[in-house]
Amino acid sequence: MFITESTEGNQFWNETYFVPHFQPIVNAINRSISAYEVLGRQYNPEENTYHSLGGLFHNRDQDPVPVYNIDRILREKAVQTLKESNLRTKLFFNMMPNFLSRVHHTDLFAENFHIIQLIEKYGIDRNQVVIEITEDEFDGSIDRLIQIVQIFRDYGLKIAIDDLGTGFSNLERIGYLHPDIMKVDIRIMRESLNKNSFKQVLGAISEMSQKLGSQLLFEGIETEEEVNLALSMGANLLQGFYFSTPNPHFLNRNTFSDKMKTVLENFSSVRSKELREKGLREQKIIDQLQDLFYELSDTKEEDFPYRFGQILGSLPREILKVFVCDAEGYQITPTYDLDRMNGGYLERSRQIGNNYAWKPYFLKHKEESERFRKKWGVTYPLYDITNQNQYVIFTFSLMDGKILIAQVGWSE
Repeated sequence: MFITESTEGNQFWNETYFVPHFQPIVNAINRSISAYEVLGRQYNPEENTYHSLGGLFHNRDQDPVPVYNIDRILREKAVQTLKESNLRTKLFFNMMPNFLSRVHHTDLFAENFHIIQLIEKYGIDRNQVVIEITEDEFDGSIDRLIQIVQIFRDYGLKIAIDDLGTGFSNLERIGYLHPDIMKVDIRIMRESLNKNSFKQVLGAISEMSQKLGSQLLFEGIETEEEVNLALSMGANLLQGFYFSTPNPHFLNRNTFSDKMKTVLENFSSVRSKELREKGLREQKIIDQLQDLFYELSDTKEEDFPYRFGQILGSLPREILKVFVCDAEGYQITPTYDLDRMNGGYLERSRQIGNNYAWKPYFLKHKEESERFRKKWGVTYPLYDITNQNQYVIFTFSLMDGKILIAQVGWSE
Protein backbone atom coordinates (compact mmCIF):
# COMPACT_ATOMS: atom_id res chain seq x y z
CA MET A 1 0.00 0.00 0.00
CA PHE A 2 1.35 3.41 -0.98
CA ILE A 3 -0.25 6.32 0.91
CA THR A 4 -0.60 9.65 -0.87
CA GLU A 5 -3.25 11.30 1.28
CA SER A 6 -5.48 10.70 4.28
CA THR A 7 -9.27 10.62 4.29
CA GLU A 8 -9.15 14.28 5.31
CA GLY A 9 -7.05 15.09 2.25
CA ASN A 10 -3.82 15.83 4.11
CA GLN A 11 -0.90 15.05 1.87
CA PHE A 12 1.58 12.48 3.14
CA TRP A 13 3.99 13.22 0.29
CA ASN A 14 6.57 14.25 2.82
CA GLU A 15 10.07 12.87 2.96
CA THR A 16 9.89 12.49 6.73
CA TYR A 17 7.40 9.67 6.17
CA PHE A 18 9.82 7.68 4.02
CA VAL A 19 11.94 5.60 6.35
CA PRO A 20 14.55 2.99 5.37
CA HIS A 21 14.26 -0.35 7.12
CA PHE A 22 17.09 -2.83 7.46
CA GLN A 23 16.81 -6.61 7.27
CA PRO A 24 19.86 -8.41 8.68
CA ILE A 25 21.94 -10.82 6.60
CA VAL A 26 23.62 -13.47 8.74
CA ASN A 27 26.98 -15.00 7.87
CA ALA A 28 26.87 -18.73 8.63
CA ILE A 29 30.65 -18.92 9.02
CA ASN A 30 31.03 -16.53 11.96
CA ARG A 31 27.33 -16.62 12.98
CA SER A 32 27.11 -12.82 13.03
CA ILE A 33 25.21 -10.15 11.13
CA SER A 34 27.51 -9.11 8.32
CA ALA A 35 25.15 -6.91 6.29
CA TYR A 36 21.64 -5.49 5.91
CA GLU A 37 19.36 -5.14 2.92
CA VAL A 38 17.86 -1.63 2.71
CA LEU A 39 14.09 -1.74 2.17
CA GLY A 40 11.72 1.17 1.65
CA ARG A 41 8.89 1.86 4.07
CA GLN A 42 6.32 4.67 4.36
CA TYR A 43 5.09 5.77 7.74
CA ASN A 44 1.36 6.34 8.28
CA PRO A 45 1.00 8.77 11.22
CA GLU A 46 -2.74 8.14 11.53
CA GLU A 47 -2.24 4.43 12.14
CA ASN A 48 1.30 4.63 13.53
CA THR A 49 2.29 1.89 11.09
CA TYR A 50 4.81 1.35 8.31
CA HIS A 51 3.90 0.14 4.82
CA SER A 52 6.18 -1.53 2.29
CA LEU A 53 7.05 0.46 -0.82
CA GLY A 54 7.90 -2.64 -2.86
CA GLY A 55 4.74 -2.38 -4.92
CA LEU A 56 5.51 1.24 -5.75
CA PHE A 57 9.04 0.51 -7.00
CA HIS A 58 7.93 -2.41 -9.15
CA ASN A 59 4.86 -0.73 -10.67
CA ARG A 60 5.83 -0.03 -14.27
CA ASP A 61 2.78 2.25 -14.71
CA GLN A 62 3.88 4.55 -11.89
CA ASP A 63 5.35 7.95 -12.81
CA PRO A 64 9.11 7.24 -12.48
CA VAL A 65 10.11 10.75 -11.37
CA PRO A 66 8.59 10.70 -7.85
CA VAL A 67 9.60 7.05 -7.45
CA TYR A 68 13.19 7.95 -8.30
CA ASN A 69 13.10 10.84 -5.81
CA ILE A 70 11.71 8.61 -3.06
CA ASP A 71 14.46 6.10 -3.79
CA ARG A 72 17.09 8.84 -3.39
CA ILE A 73 15.54 9.96 -0.08
CA LEU A 74 15.59 6.43 1.31
CA ARG A 75 19.12 5.81 0.07
CA GLU A 76 20.54 8.91 1.70
CA LYS A 77 18.78 8.24 4.99
CA ALA A 78 20.20 4.71 4.98
CA VAL A 79 23.76 5.92 4.35
CA GLN A 80 23.35 8.58 7.03
CA THR A 81 22.13 5.94 9.51
CA LEU A 82 25.14 3.78 8.70
CA LYS A 83 27.51 6.71 9.22
CA GLU A 84 25.98 7.66 12.56
CA SER A 85 26.05 4.05 13.79
CA ASN A 86 29.83 3.70 13.38
CA LEU A 87 29.21 0.02 12.53
CA ARG A 88 31.51 -1.93 10.24
CA THR A 89 28.66 -3.57 8.35
CA LYS A 90 27.54 -3.67 4.73
CA LEU A 91 24.37 -2.28 3.19
CA PHE A 92 22.68 -3.89 0.18
CA PHE A 93 20.93 -1.31 -2.03
CA ASN A 94 18.38 -2.44 -4.61
CA MET A 95 18.88 -0.78 -7.97
CA MET A 96 16.62 -1.51 -10.92
CA PRO A 97 18.34 -1.65 -14.32
CA ASN A 98 15.46 0.14 -16.07
CA PHE A 99 15.83 3.10 -13.69
CA LEU A 100 19.59 3.17 -14.05
CA SER A 101 19.36 2.94 -17.83
CA ARG A 102 16.78 5.74 -18.09
CA VAL A 103 18.51 8.14 -15.71
CA HIS A 104 22.05 7.65 -16.97
CA HIS A 105 21.99 7.99 -20.74
CA THR A 106 25.39 9.52 -21.42
CA ASP A 107 26.73 10.73 -18.06
CA LEU A 108 28.56 7.51 -17.33
CA PHE A 109 31.00 8.91 -14.80
CA ALA A 110 31.34 7.71 -11.21
CA GLU A 111 30.72 11.16 -9.72
CA ASN A 112 27.27 11.34 -11.37
CA PHE A 113 25.84 8.32 -9.56
CA HIS A 114 23.86 9.15 -6.43
CA ILE A 115 25.13 6.25 -4.32
CA ILE A 116 28.74 7.24 -5.06
CA GLN A 117 27.96 10.86 -4.22
CA LEU A 118 26.57 9.70 -0.86
CA ILE A 119 29.65 7.59 -0.11
CA GLU A 120 31.83 10.63 -0.70
CA LYS A 121 29.52 13.00 1.18
CA TYR A 122 29.31 10.89 4.34
CA GLY A 123 32.79 9.45 4.14
CA ILE A 124 31.82 5.80 4.53
CA ASP A 125 34.01 2.98 3.30
CA ARG A 126 33.03 1.95 -0.23
CA ASN A 127 33.54 -1.68 0.81
CA GLN A 128 30.41 -1.27 2.94
CA VAL A 129 28.12 -0.91 -0.08
CA VAL A 130 26.67 -3.72 -2.19
CA ILE A 131 24.60 -2.93 -5.30
CA GLU A 132 21.75 -5.38 -5.86
CA ILE A 133 20.68 -5.60 -9.49
CA THR A 134 16.99 -6.49 -9.37
CA GLU A 135 14.23 -6.27 -11.99
CA ASP A 136 11.18 -8.19 -13.11
CA GLU A 137 11.75 -7.12 -16.71
CA PHE A 138 14.48 -5.17 -18.45
CA ASP A 139 13.95 -3.29 -21.70
CA GLY A 140 17.02 -1.04 -21.69
CA SER A 141 20.43 -1.34 -23.30
CA ILE A 142 22.37 -4.27 -21.90
CA ASP A 143 25.60 -2.59 -23.03
CA ARG A 144 24.78 0.49 -20.95
CA LEU A 145 23.91 -1.67 -17.96
CA ILE A 146 27.26 -3.45 -18.26
CA GLN A 147 29.02 -0.08 -18.36
CA ILE A 148 27.15 1.14 -15.29
CA VAL A 149 27.91 -2.01 -13.32
CA GLN A 150 31.57 -1.76 -14.30
CA ILE A 151 31.65 1.83 -12.98
CA PHE A 152 30.32 0.60 -9.63
CA ARG A 153 32.84 -2.25 -9.59
CA ASP A 154 35.79 -0.04 -10.54
CA TYR A 155 34.82 2.31 -7.71
CA GLY A 156 35.07 -0.61 -5.30
CA LEU A 157 31.45 -1.60 -4.79
CA LYS A 158 30.32 -5.25 -4.71
CA ILE A 159 27.63 -6.45 -7.12
CA ALA A 160 24.78 -8.81 -6.24
CA ILE A 161 22.15 -10.27 -8.56
CA ASP A 162 18.77 -10.53 -6.86
CA ASP A 163 15.82 -12.88 -7.35
CA LEU A 164 17.60 -15.70 -9.16
CA GLY A 165 14.97 -17.81 -10.88
CA THR A 166 12.69 -14.88 -11.70
CA GLY A 167 12.96 -11.80 -13.84
CA PHE A 168 14.70 -11.12 -17.11
CA SER A 169 17.13 -13.69 -18.47
CA ASN A 170 19.01 -14.53 -15.30
CA LEU A 171 21.68 -16.54 -17.09
CA GLU A 172 22.31 -13.56 -19.35
CA ARG A 173 22.62 -11.26 -16.34
CA ILE A 174 25.02 -13.62 -14.61
CA GLY A 175 27.14 -14.04 -17.71
CA TYR A 176 27.39 -10.31 -18.41
CA LEU A 177 27.71 -9.03 -14.86
CA HIS A 178 29.63 -11.83 -13.06
CA PRO A 179 28.23 -10.93 -9.62
CA ASP A 180 30.12 -11.07 -6.35
CA ILE A 181 26.95 -12.35 -4.68
CA MET A 182 24.08 -14.44 -6.06
CA LYS A 183 20.73 -14.21 -4.23
CA VAL A 184 18.30 -17.12 -4.48
CA ASP A 185 14.62 -16.29 -4.65
CA ILE A 186 12.51 -17.73 -1.82
CA ARG A 187 9.87 -19.14 -4.17
CA ILE A 188 12.36 -21.51 -5.79
CA MET A 189 13.63 -22.52 -2.37
CA ARG A 190 10.16 -23.34 -1.03
CA GLU A 191 9.28 -25.34 -4.14
CA SER A 192 12.49 -27.31 -3.78
CA LEU A 193 11.41 -28.71 -0.44
CA ASN A 194 8.75 -30.74 -2.25
CA LYS A 195 9.79 -30.98 -5.91
CA ASN A 196 12.93 -32.71 -7.08
CA SER A 197 13.23 -30.56 -10.21
CA PHE A 198 13.47 -27.36 -8.17
CA LYS A 199 16.05 -28.92 -5.89
CA GLN A 200 18.15 -29.78 -8.94
CA VAL A 201 17.86 -26.15 -10.12
CA LEU A 202 19.13 -25.02 -6.74
CA GLY A 203 21.99 -27.49 -6.99
CA ALA A 204 22.93 -26.06 -10.39
CA ILE A 205 22.86 -22.51 -8.99
CA SER A 206 25.03 -23.63 -6.09
CA GLU A 207 27.58 -25.24 -8.41
CA MET A 208 27.55 -22.19 -10.69
CA SER A 209 28.20 -19.83 -7.78
CA GLN A 210 31.23 -21.89 -6.74
CA LYS A 211 32.66 -21.94 -10.26
CA LEU A 212 32.17 -18.17 -10.59
CA GLY A 213 33.60 -17.46 -7.14
CA SER A 214 30.32 -15.77 -6.13
CA GLN A 215 28.96 -15.93 -2.60
CA LEU A 216 25.53 -17.53 -2.33
CA LEU A 217 22.81 -15.75 -0.35
CA PHE A 218 19.44 -17.35 0.40
CA GLU A 219 16.75 -14.77 1.18
CA GLY A 220 13.24 -15.13 2.52
CA ILE A 221 14.13 -17.89 5.00
CA GLU A 222 11.32 -18.52 7.47
CA THR A 223 11.98 -21.97 8.98
CA GLU A 224 14.90 -24.04 10.22
CA GLU A 225 14.17 -26.50 7.41
CA GLU A 226 14.85 -23.72 4.93
CA VAL A 227 18.05 -22.78 6.77
CA ASN A 228 19.20 -26.40 6.45
CA LEU A 229 18.40 -26.43 2.75
CA ALA A 230 20.39 -23.23 2.24
CA LEU A 231 23.35 -24.68 4.15
CA SER A 232 23.19 -27.92 2.16
CA MET A 233 23.46 -25.86 -1.03
CA GLY A 234 26.55 -24.05 0.23
CA ALA A 235 24.95 -20.71 1.09
CA ASN A 236 27.05 -18.79 3.58
CA LEU A 237 24.70 -15.76 3.73
CA LEU A 238 21.19 -16.12 5.16
CA GLN A 239 18.31 -13.64 5.28
CA GLY A 240 14.64 -13.77 6.24
CA PHE A 241 11.95 -13.65 8.91
CA TYR A 242 13.51 -16.70 10.58
CA PHE A 243 16.04 -14.22 11.89
CA SER A 244 14.28 -10.85 11.82
CA THR A 245 11.74 -8.69 10.05
CA PRO A 246 13.07 -5.43 8.58
CA ASN A 247 13.24 -2.65 11.17
CA PRO A 248 14.50 0.94 11.24
CA HIS A 249 17.48 0.18 13.47
CA PHE A 250 20.59 -1.97 13.33
CA LEU A 251 20.90 -4.94 15.67
CA ASN A 252 23.81 -6.18 17.73
CA ARG A 253 25.95 -8.16 15.29
CA ASN A 254 25.86 -11.20 17.62
CA THR A 255 22.06 -11.22 18.05
CA PHE A 256 21.67 -14.60 16.30
CA SER A 257 24.99 -16.17 17.29
CA ASP A 258 23.53 -18.65 19.79
CA LYS A 259 20.64 -19.50 17.48
CA MET A 260 23.02 -20.18 14.60
CA LYS A 261 25.32 -22.23 16.83
CA THR A 262 22.45 -24.62 17.59
CA VAL A 263 21.31 -24.73 13.96
CA LEU A 264 24.81 -25.42 12.64
CA GLU A 265 25.51 -28.15 15.18
CA ASN A 266 22.19 -29.86 14.42
CA PHE A 267 22.80 -29.56 10.68
CA SER A 268 26.32 -30.95 10.97
CA SER A 269 25.14 -33.92 13.01
CA VAL A 270 22.30 -34.81 10.62
CA ARG A 271 24.38 -34.24 7.49
CA SER A 272 27.26 -36.35 8.83
CA LYS A 273 24.86 -39.21 9.48
CA GLU A 274 23.42 -38.88 5.96
CA LEU A 275 26.91 -38.97 4.43
CA ARG A 276 27.87 -42.04 6.47
CA GLU A 277 24.73 -43.84 5.31
CA LYS A 278 25.43 -42.82 1.72
CA GLY A 279 28.97 -44.14 2.00
CA LEU A 280 27.72 -47.49 3.35
CA ARG A 281 25.21 -47.79 0.48
CA GLU A 282 27.94 -47.09 -2.05
CA GLN A 283 30.35 -49.56 -0.46
CA LYS A 284 27.74 -52.31 -0.40
CA ILE A 285 27.19 -52.04 -4.15
CA ILE A 286 30.93 -51.75 -4.83
CA ASP A 287 31.65 -54.91 -2.80
CA GLN A 288 28.92 -56.81 -4.65
CA LEU A 289 30.22 -55.75 -8.04
CA GLN A 290 33.80 -56.54 -7.09
CA ASP A 291 32.90 -60.07 -5.98
CA LEU A 292 30.71 -60.63 -9.01
CA PHE A 293 33.15 -59.49 -11.67
CA TYR A 294 36.15 -61.16 -10.12
CA GLU A 295 34.76 -64.31 -11.69
CA LEU A 296 35.23 -62.76 -15.15
CA SER A 297 38.90 -61.91 -14.68
CA ASP A 298 40.11 -64.86 -16.77
CA THR A 299 37.46 -64.55 -19.50
CA LYS A 300 38.70 -64.39 -23.08
CA GLU A 301 37.98 -61.20 -25.00
CA GLU A 302 35.64 -62.85 -27.48
CA ASP A 303 33.67 -64.57 -24.71
CA PHE A 304 33.25 -61.52 -22.48
CA PRO A 305 29.85 -60.21 -23.78
CA TYR A 306 28.33 -63.69 -23.40
CA ARG A 307 29.74 -64.25 -19.90
CA PHE A 308 28.65 -60.75 -18.89
CA GLY A 309 25.08 -61.51 -19.93
CA GLN A 310 25.10 -64.70 -17.88
CA ILE A 311 25.71 -62.96 -14.56
CA LEU A 312 22.90 -60.37 -14.87
CA GLY A 313 20.71 -62.31 -12.46
CA SER A 314 23.29 -61.80 -9.72
CA LEU A 315 23.48 -58.01 -10.04
CA PRO A 316 22.36 -55.88 -7.08
CA ARG A 317 18.64 -55.19 -7.44
CA GLU A 318 19.22 -51.41 -7.32
CA ILE A 319 20.88 -51.48 -10.76
CA LEU A 320 18.49 -50.07 -13.35
CA LYS A 321 20.80 -50.17 -16.38
CA VAL A 322 24.23 -51.62 -17.05
CA PHE A 323 26.74 -52.05 -19.87
CA VAL A 324 30.51 -52.25 -20.43
CA CYS A 325 32.83 -50.01 -22.46
CA ASP A 326 36.39 -50.53 -23.61
CA ALA A 327 39.21 -48.21 -22.56
CA GLU A 328 38.35 -45.79 -25.38
CA GLY A 329 34.73 -45.45 -24.32
CA TYR A 330 33.15 -47.69 -26.98
CA GLN A 331 30.30 -49.88 -25.73
CA ILE A 332 31.21 -53.56 -26.16
CA THR A 333 28.19 -55.25 -24.56
CA PRO A 334 24.47 -54.72 -25.05
CA THR A 335 22.75 -52.34 -22.66
CA TYR A 336 20.71 -54.25 -20.12
CA ASP A 337 17.66 -52.33 -18.83
CA LEU A 338 15.78 -53.47 -15.77
CA ASP A 339 12.30 -54.68 -16.70
CA ARG A 340 10.35 -52.71 -14.11
CA MET A 341 7.14 -54.65 -14.68
CA ASN A 342 8.36 -58.26 -14.87
CA GLY A 343 11.84 -58.23 -13.37
CA GLY A 344 14.98 -59.36 -15.13
CA TYR A 345 16.82 -57.30 -17.75
CA LEU A 346 15.91 -56.38 -21.31
CA GLU A 347 18.77 -56.59 -23.80
CA ARG A 348 19.44 -53.59 -26.12
CA SER A 349 22.01 -54.81 -28.63
CA ARG A 350 21.64 -51.87 -30.99
CA GLN A 351 23.58 -49.67 -28.57
CA ILE A 352 26.82 -51.63 -29.03
CA GLY A 353 29.38 -49.27 -30.55
CA ASN A 354 28.08 -46.13 -28.82
CA ASN A 355 30.83 -43.95 -27.39
CA TYR A 356 30.88 -42.53 -23.85
CA ALA A 357 34.46 -41.26 -23.68
CA TRP A 358 33.21 -37.64 -23.59
CA LYS A 359 30.94 -38.20 -20.59
CA PRO A 360 32.20 -36.42 -17.44
CA TYR A 361 31.83 -39.53 -15.31
CA PHE A 362 33.86 -41.59 -17.82
CA LEU A 363 36.65 -39.00 -18.04
CA LYS A 364 36.79 -38.62 -14.27
CA HIS A 365 36.92 -42.38 -13.79
CA LYS A 366 39.82 -42.80 -16.23
CA GLU A 367 41.78 -39.94 -14.67
CA GLU A 368 41.32 -41.20 -11.10
CA SER A 369 42.02 -44.82 -12.01
CA GLU A 370 45.28 -43.81 -13.69
CA ARG A 371 46.35 -41.25 -11.09
CA PHE A 372 45.17 -42.91 -7.87
CA ARG A 373 44.63 -46.50 -9.09
CA LYS A 374 41.02 -46.11 -7.96
CA LYS A 375 38.82 -48.92 -9.25
CA TRP A 376 35.42 -47.31 -8.87
CA GLY A 377 33.60 -43.98 -9.03
CA VAL A 378 30.13 -42.63 -8.35
CA THR A 379 28.37 -39.45 -9.49
CA TYR A 380 26.18 -37.10 -7.49
CA PRO A 381 22.42 -37.88 -7.79
CA LEU A 382 20.92 -37.29 -11.24
CA TYR A 383 17.33 -37.43 -12.45
CA ASP A 384 15.64 -39.57 -15.10
CA ILE A 385 12.77 -37.44 -16.41
CA THR A 386 11.30 -40.33 -18.43
CA ASN A 387 11.01 -42.78 -15.53
CA GLN A 388 10.65 -40.08 -12.87
CA ASN A 389 13.36 -41.42 -10.60
CA GLN A 390 16.65 -40.30 -9.11
CA TYR A 391 19.82 -42.28 -9.78
CA VAL A 392 23.60 -42.25 -9.64
CA ILE A 393 26.13 -43.61 -12.11
CA PHE A 394 28.63 -46.15 -10.81
CA THR A 395 31.78 -46.78 -12.83
CA PHE A 396 33.91 -49.82 -12.12
CA SER A 397 37.24 -50.89 -13.61
CA LEU A 398 37.32 -54.43 -14.98
CA MET A 399 40.18 -56.33 -16.62
CA ASP A 400 42.01 -55.14 -19.74
CA GLY A 401 40.91 -51.52 -19.30
CA LYS A 402 37.20 -52.30 -19.57
CA ILE A 403 34.85 -50.03 -17.59
CA LEU A 404 31.48 -51.08 -16.24
CA ILE A 405 28.82 -48.35 -16.26
CA ALA A 406 25.79 -48.92 -14.06
CA GLN A 407 22.79 -46.68 -13.44
CA VAL A 408 21.64 -47.26 -9.85
CA GLY A 409 18.38 -46.10 -8.29
CA TRP A 410 19.19 -43.61 -5.56
CA SER A 411 16.39 -41.97 -3.62
CA GLU A 412 17.41 -39.54 -0.83
